[in-house]
Amino acid sequence: MNRFLASALALMITACLSAGGASAAEDNYPSRQITLIAGFPAGSGADVYARFFAKKLEEALKQTVIVENKPGGLGSLSVVALKNAKPDGYTMLIGSADQFTAAPHVFQNPPYDPLKDFDYVAPVFSQAFMMLVNAKSPYMHISDLTKAMKEKGDKASYATPNFPATILAEMYKANAGGLDTLQVRYKTSADTLNDFSSGAIDYMVGDPVFGLARSRDGTLRILAVSTAKRISSVPDIPTFEEEGVPNVDVRIWWVLAAPKGTPKPILEKMHKVMTEVTTSDDARKFVGTNGGEPMTLDSPQATLDYATMDVKRWEEWAKIGKIEKQ
Repeated sequence: MNRFLASALALMITACLSAGGASAAEDNYPSRQITLIAGFPAGSGADVYARFFAKKLEEALKQTVIVENKPGGLGSLSVVALKNAKPDGYTMLIGSADQFTAAPHVFQNPPYDPLKDFDYVAPVFSQAFMMLVNAKSPYMHISDLTKAMKEKGDKASYATPNFPATILAEMYKANAGGLDTLQVRYKTSADTLNDFSSGAIDYMVGDPVFGLARSRDGTLRILAVSTAKRISSVPDIPTFEEEGVPNVDVRIWWVLAAPKGTPKPILEKMHKVMTEVTTSDDARKFVGTNGGEPMTLDSPQATLDYATMDVKRWEEWAKIGKIEKQ
């Protein structure tokens, strides 16, 4: 009996010490370097975003924050790496939420469950996609492009570098009266430039980082943004609705996520810090320059709820975009 009591007491003491150690670790978080996984190549537009926010988190947390690029698999390789990471708050992922929420609708056998395998910390920003044409083309409005594409029929072609672009392009084709233009898929937006110059493609759908950069250097012209309302940071660019194409509303969002099981106090602290960072003047200016808008939600739970809604939205979008599961 004495041995039993002694063993039980030892187990209780060990449990208390472990709990106390965990609590102390959470209270002192972060006490070492944090790694942010990014599912995009170094130097890409998305990577620029990731490194900007990593730097801002580093300043706010007073701890080193590095970006580790893990591109490939339509963004899934980076998400799998997050899933397999230790849930201690020192490995997180910053990137487009569709890397998580689109998975059930774009993969035959998704390598992760977007709602069971991760803890969602906080949104970062939202952004629209853009309809782009060669700056030397005669198309000044969507109506000009639509008229020409109807005349060219299936001899016309357009570029898409990712799933959101494909979805927006299909929305445009359907809601502009039914176009027969042919899709040409590219690995990156930059890969389209030579074909634009040669006239091999007539238009493309691109992200705002790429679109605004090419608009500023005079390479491409932006005809419309994909959101229901104009973007506050680029108010001169009309919506599809304003250009006569109804029922077009595609907005993607970025998120900070962690492996499932990350301690709640860490999630709450990172939510608070990420929200402060995203609503700062520097972040508003940076995101605005690249065609985005800050996005906030009240808590990690609210972020999970939004991700849950986004999974359902992607089910509809995948049908609209006629996306075949990989």
